[in-house]
Amino acid sequence: MNTYFKYLRTAALIATFTMAAFTGAATAGSQESSVKILTANFDAREVVQVEAGDFHFKLGQIAPVHSHIAPAVGYVAKGAILYQVEGEKPQIIREGDAFYEPPGQRILRFDNASATEEAIFLDFNLEQVGEPFIVFEQPPTEAIDRRPLPTVELDSIKIDQVDIFATDVKPSGILKLENPEPTLGLVAEGIIELRISGKATQRIVAGGSFAVPIAGSQATIVNVSPEVPAKVITFRLL
Repeated sequence: MNTYFKYLRTAALIATFTMAAFTGAATAGSQESSVKILTANFDAREVVQVEAGDFHFKLGQIAPVHSHIAPAVGYVAKGAILYQVEGEKPQIIREGDAFYEPPGQRILRFDNASATEEAIFLDFNLEQVGEPFIVFEQPPTEAIDRRPLPTVELDSIKIDQVDIFATDVKPSGILKLENPEPTLGLVAEGIIELRISGKATQRIVAGGSFAVPIAGSQATIVNVSPEVPAKVITFRLL
């Protein structure tokens, strides 16, 4: 995968578009390239909000032991993370990988695996009423660079699964979003416009998040560049 949010540009020229159907991932026959990169399953819960964070870890930074009351899903945008859930073997999750932190389990390691490169990851917590974003066993001794992303309010939707897709959108490409379920999104590369009927168009650069929180909504993602592709990561709430 390309380096973190490689295609940041200010170009806004929109050329002739090619249409593609999209239901969280590109449908068969689409000109776009889409891959499911993870499915997270958990006990059904009434989710009222999704709280999101953009984390930047310094070289070799170690995360404190922690847990999540709410399921947490996310994506590694740069570098590599050493990840270990209590009772399981440690693993490396790399740039372009998605991850799942199960609720109620101790996360022993979520560390920058590199001594020479920054690590950047984003996560989304599917919270019921009153649930915190994260619970540390001990207060962190090192500052954690967390940059909050917009919290998404949901109408107490019952969710027990998240499917995560990575979709490459060609230059000047269009994806038509026809969402049977609420969908969260992250722009991993490039600059896109999100167009939802009846709402103002959103211009989102690499590193930004978006949401189509109402099931059955129709929206369109447009790659505004006629020259470089965009990459969009979508989280379908089932």
